[in-house]
Amino acid sequence: MPGQPSIATAFVGPTASELASYPRDAPVVVLLHGFDSSCMEFRRLYPKLAASAPTYALDLVGWGFTDYSLFKAEPGRVIRPEDKAAHLRAFLEAQCPGRRVVLVGASLGGAMALDFAVAYPEVVDKLVLIDAQGFIDGIGPMATAPRPLLWLGVKLLQSVPLRQAANKMAYFDKARYATEDAMRIGRLHTHLPGWEDANIAWMRSGGYAISSKIGQVQQEVLVMWGRNDEILEPSYAGRFESTLPNCRLRWVEQCGHCAHLEQPELAAAEILAFAGVEAAAAKVADLVGADTVAGGSSSQN
Repeated sequence: MPGQPSIATAFVGPTASELASYPRDAPVVVLLHGFDSSCMEFRRLYPKLAASAPTYALDLVGWGFTDYSLFKAEPGRVIRPEDKAAHLRAFLEAQCPGRRVVLVGASLGGAMALDFAVAYPEVVDKLVLIDAQGFIDGIGPMATAPRPLLWLGVKLLQSVPLRQAANKMAYFDKARYATEDAMRIGRLHTHLPGWEDANIAWMRSGGYAISSKIGQVQQEVLVMWGRNDEILEPSYAGRFESTLPNCRLRWVEQCGHCAHLEQPELAAAEILAFAGVEAAAAKVADLVGADTVAGGSSSQN
């Protein structure tokens, strides 16, 4: 990354020999999680994708289980969006050079995916956005707040009450999915040394401001949106559909903010079919026939 030394990157993915067993033109699926989350966010989706296509889930610099020691040692450092993009570029060059990449971004991971697709269009073949953040620019006044105030804000972000509240907002079927165990999984990485420093380093950058770039994305894009999302208004799905030049919209019924956690079988089938993985389209048809997705709810510009 520019201005950043190498860091130990946490990820799940195929070995070099496993990747080599796939044809060179086979799509590689790369999963990007949301704000202050980790690759464990894809614990239900990843196995279903990896059974049919080489799949990576990684924690970009500043989040998840990727090494925070640099930011603990140098608390004045800032993590900018371009640092996350450079980290992803370096990761892809190291793990799957020259492969056709289908980039999947959930929530704020969608902003990362969009930003990366504009910066490095030659690397990304297709995009999948799952209840993606893209039209809300920046993080507001916290970007310029004094460090002690930022530290307090980060500790609040770590707190059990806030995490559990966000956990409940994320799902349609709260009784089944918004469990204490789910909250603990989502909070696990926050106990690593340097987590607070890394979050402050990100906040000081001002965050993503990509709303003006969305129309520049030329790749085919699949937008998946939970009909019952309580975190990002479902109206944003229509904005993506009207702004992206090559967009297909799928509504996911009886689903909140995280289709990859609440409806992973459907999400996997949709992603694989969109990526061009053989036999996935038939699986989507079966699921649509079971009314998992509203009939006739897909559209394309």
